[in-house]
Amino acid sequence: MFLKKIQDKFSKEEVPYAIVGGYAVAIHGVARGTFDLDVITEISEENFLRIESILESIGLKSILPISGKEIFRNLELYKREKNLIAWNFVNPDRQRESLDIILTEDIRNCKIDHAETDFGSLPVICLEDLIRMKSKTGRIQDLEDVQALKKLK
Repeated sequence: MFLKKIQDKFSKEEVPYAIVGGYAVAIHGVARGTFDLDVITEISEENFLRIESILESIGLKSILPISGKEIFRNLELYKREKNLIAWNFVNPDRQRESLDIILTEDIRNCKIDHAETDFGSLPVICLEDLIRMKSKTGRIQDLEDVQALKKLK
């Protein structure tokens, strides 16, 4: 499974990451269908280069026509002028293998929990930070997720 592949690679290479998005909503206990995996990580040039290399090694390609180095060095500009919120990767041979690196949050500013799953322990953003992140987007699905997540508290 794709999630296990990412978990194994990121753990082996010591990439700091946590699951956010629909997978995190489900891990916290709200039934939610999603196929793309959203994660946060440390926003640094070294980390972006490492992630780019790891993902390319398992067949994922960046949707953006720019490198991790360019994204890091121009991140604030891209956020401001292009509304860039995620760095998207997809496997061209398996479209359901899709990963988004969320660029609006740095893992160092979030509390991370560890959820025990069939795949072992997975790092997942804490409930409060997930609600905070999803509250900021304004997207209908995220606002529905926020309402469901608040009921868990």
